[in-house]
Amino acid sequence: MTEAEQETSPSSKTTNRHHLRRFSVSDLVNPNKPWVLTDSGSLLGFFDFVPRHLREGPWSVAATLALFAIMYVLVIVMIGVNGLHGASLNSGIGIWDEFAMAPDAYLPYTLCWYYNAVTFFWMVYVTWMVKTESSLSNIAFVSFTLWSWIIITIRHGLCVLAPFVPKVRIIAEVLRLPVLMSASITFGIWNFVLMPAITFVFIKEAERRWNFVKFAFGFRLMQLHIFNIVFAVLNSAWAQPRRPLHLGDLNAIFVYMATYMVFYYFVLDRLGIHLYPIFSPRAPWVVFSWLLVVALCVYGYHWWSAVLAAN
Repeated sequence: MTEAEQETSPSSKTTNRHHLRRFSVSDLVNPNKPWVLTDSGSLLGFFDFVPRHLREGPWSVAATLALFAIMYVLVIVMIGVNGLHGASLNSGIGIWDEFAMAPDAYLPYTLCWYYNAVTFFWMVYVTWMVKTESSLSNIAFVSFTLWSWIIITIRHGLCVLAPFVPKVRIIAEVLRLPVLMSASITFGIWNFVLMPAITFVFIKEAERRWNFVKFAFGFRLMQLHIFNIVFAVLNSAWAQPRRPLHLGDLNAIFVYMATYMVFYYFVLDRLGIHLYPIFSPRAPWVVFSWLLVVALCVYGYHWWSAVLAAN
């Protein structure tokens, strides 16, 4: 059975769900359990294309030290920047207050409002397709790609509600930069780094390589990896209201990225879900992958700051 057929096979879905019931949340905190909880470090065999030394075994010492060093430096920098920014603000004004928009900022029944409404329902439809047609079903939603897709979808919906429910506006504003940055990272890393690496480096067999290429350029993945940036830009950089970025936005994207990193390395890695082999902590060269993401975040913040300021 090909990978494409496995995606939609009812028997495959049933087998997968039965297999997944073997795991529980308690396994992740049970000290008597091994770090890698799945056979060969590949959940359901989906990640057998990843070299075994990137799925099993101890983490690279250099990578582990670098990970904690990078996180330590970023936390210290964010604390320092927030401290300086807080001291410069007028008394009684906090970072949360900077997300506040004018009462008439979100207007109903405009071109932007109709765009957000139509696209919200389209993205919900694609999400439903991912859940019902993927052999991984709910497990697909652990990917950074789906996290990004979900918050883009949510922000479209919030922008539809915002003219009528003022309390949702601050959530929409907090999500502005995470939407833009997560879509940018997904689009850039998948299309120009990860997909070529999986196609030409990790998959050795010609037939499996061709099946993967067809899968990668299928309807669902095209939506998730190409149209995601289109929807993100239209929603957060084109549609009204637009505003310049501020430090609160930087805090939002830092928390978002750090949360997914912890989830990926301390939950998915243990379950044998290796969605992004170039970020395996078992290879010392993963440091370059991490630094690439940090650089993309820094550059992306300045890029989107300039775009939104120009608008």
